[in-house]
Amino acid sequence: MTTYGFDPAAPSEMQSWLVERVAEYLPDLGEAVDPHRQLGEYGLDSIAVVAFAADVEEQLGIAVDPTAIWDYPTISELAEYLAGELTELRPQPA
Repeated sequence: MTTYGFDPAAPSEMQSWLVERVAEYLPDLGEAVDPHRQLGEYGLDSIAVVAFAADVEEQLGIAVDPTAIWDYPTISELAEYLAGELTELRPQPA
């Protein structure tokens, strides 16, 4: 069972976590990562996107197709998507 330091089904908490993760891929940015700015505007290339998707996949314990980064181009949108995916995977109370 995967454990998190946040509630991954809460989009706001997922968003905060993703902001931190993206910042690690942009060490020379010099400003805070804006969750409403398109990730492509930060200059993430396809190699970085594949690595980022693999990192998120490993941390969350779910499959994350790198194309999801382009399908949900802002951290805010990606957080909503991933939180929804995790919610669907949670066992429902009987």
